[in-house]
Amino acid sequence: MTPDLVKRLGLVKELEGHTGCVNCIQWNSNGRLLASGSDDKTVIVWDGLVGRRMARVETPHEGNIFSVVWMPGADDQLVGTGAGDCRVCVLNVETGATLKSVIGHQGRVKRLTTAPDSPGVVWSGGEDGLVRQWDLRERWSMDSSNVLVNLTHHAGRGAEVKCVSICPSRSELIAVGANDPFVRVFDRRMITCSRLDPSAIPDTECGAVAYFVPGHLPGVEAAFHRKLRPLTSTYITYNKDGTELLCNLGGEQIYLYDKFAMYSTSAPINLAVIQNCDKRQVPANNGLKNGQSRTAFKNLPADVEALKLQANSEFEAQDYSKAVYLYNQAISHHATPHPILCGNRAAALMKRKWDGDIYAAFRDCLSALFLDPGHIKAHLRLAQCLTELDWLPEATKCLDNFKLKHPEHKKS
Repeated sequence: MTPDLVKRLGLVKELEGHTGCVNCIQWNSNGRLLASGSDDKTVIVWDGLVGRRMARVETPHEGNIFSVVWMPGADDQLVGTGAGDCRVCVLNVETGATLKSVIGHQGRVKRLTTAPDSPGVVWSGGEDGLVRQWDLRERWSMDSSNVLVNLTHHAGRGAEVKCVSICPSRSELIAVGANDPFVRVFDRRMITCSRLDPSAIPDTECGAVAYFVPGHLPGVEAAFHRKLRPLTSTYITYNKDGTELLCNLGGEQIYLYDKFAMYSTSAPINLAVIQNCDKRQVPANNGLKNGQSRTAFKNLPADVEALKLQANSEFEAQDYSKAVYLYNQAISHHATPHPILCGNRAAALMKRKWDGDIYAAFRDCLSALFLDPGHIKAHLRLAQCLTELDWLPEATKCLDNFKLKHPEHKKS
């Protein structure tokens, strides 16, 4: 997704047919058919290329339809639906018949998901904290032994499942978003589906295999609730390769977790860079200019330098959003991180102060220091970010390390 692509986007068709809010849409596997679910409790199938309505199906639902999915292995004849009446259904869009219908949750069903290699199977996530697995070959009932995840065992009695997504390239992995800032990924191979038993002792062996959360959000949920902005993962989805996971975090921002965060077994860049940077080889003369060390970095290419100078001008004019945008462009054009660009973008983010900006600046400072351990401004900005994030012990450690590394600036 690039700015040029966004500029080329335009309205092609408006599909009219529902009499209530349209809450969910999904393309079929070849991108020709579009299914939509609505507050009018119907599902409409459209020819998405020409904008023609092909079928309208009345459903057994008595509440707003929140999720619609195409059932794999059914030649685009079957769709699954989940709704506010706690019901999960499978419908034949050609005949209008209801193949399966069950009140399968004790809370609203917010999301369904399927896997291409599992025909006839659909997973549902409900606000009762459950993820359940439904198979067309089996009998469906509330007491079916099909509870895959009981989030109340992991996150407390108030946990609600808001969204679920199966990884396309590793269908054993299912990501679960809830009414908190965490995305939990479970490995279905490590879990045995069971019957719902409220008195059961949680099985610690069936926990998530991975957790994803922006680093500045754990522990601040109460503060967001006081501002009437509860942190909730309202939608999550993998890309087609399963290497990236996109999360719409209601109450804050949209986050993309990439393959390095998802699959890497090596330690990520973290506060250890503050301790380890002295071990990096720095030239003996180590002269300083504009708060940056004279380590051996090539001059920026002309186009990147031009973008950097434009960004600097916008920063001086206090248009910090434009400055961030231009630094983003410069980093993208450069193809690899550069300490000056990372450090400058950190400064712009710290001035802009949108939700998540201080944490993003913190990460940029770490990147700048990893690339150039003698980057004075990045080191000082890192301490400021840690202070604003209220990570005071880490901020103190950062400043102490700065005094040791740069004694000539300890009183500045």
